[in-house]
Amino acid sequence: MLLTLLGLTLLASAPPAPPAKCLSANGRTACGYSCRASFSEVRCASTPYGTCATFNDRVYCFDPPASAIHHPPDEGLRPECKGVAGQAACGFNCLIAKGQVACARTPYGVCREHFNELKCFDPPEGTLHEFGSSIPRPACLTASTAIECGYDCKADRSEVKCATTPRGRCEKHDNLLECFDPPVLTQCAHGQPPDPDEVRKPKSQRQDEQEAQEKEKAQR
Repeated sequence: MLLTLLGLTLLASAPPAPPAKCLSANGRTACGYSCRASFSEVRCASTPYGTCATFNDRVYCFDPPASAIHHPPDEGLRPECKGVAGQAACGFNCLIAKGQVACARTPYGVCREHFNELKCFDPPEGTLHEFGSSIPRPACLTASTAIECGYDCKADRSEVKCATTPRGRCEKHDNLLECFDPPVLTQCAHGQPPDPDEVRKPKSQRQDEQEAQEKEKAQR
């Protein structure tokens, strides 16, 4: 309930989005947010919630999906970019392994390496709107060289299957793996997006600041 009230407060009090900025370098110009430039290109994130980074003279940018923006995790919404061996990726919970790099698209996603394969999984957008920051964390399961990530994963000797939502179920019958996910029936309507500076803060900090503001108002 407190998180819901906090979210409503953030939405109600959120200021307009900060103005976009433009960056020019080496005869190239780009406009947006968190702009970065290399010798060969200039790029910007599309939203104030995004991020950009430069690796090996290339600029990589990433913007979180709306579900992550409106439902930030307890630790705050902080996308990142990582690079290794000439590769780079941006997102959340990034993993570097075997000279590869991969990131989830949301802070609730997971990445794992198995037999030189980097696998990332994110809960569907509708599920994030339904559960918000209380969504159960997905997991990954392996069998031989196979790997899958999601919920209620089941495996036999060489195959793995997972449900894509926390309400989904997987069963094994007569050496057959079957998974089912009920449809998401919850509708989530959002108004003005939250303040980019606020969603980057941990939930505990947002709550402390909200309580301090309420005390200050009560003393007036």
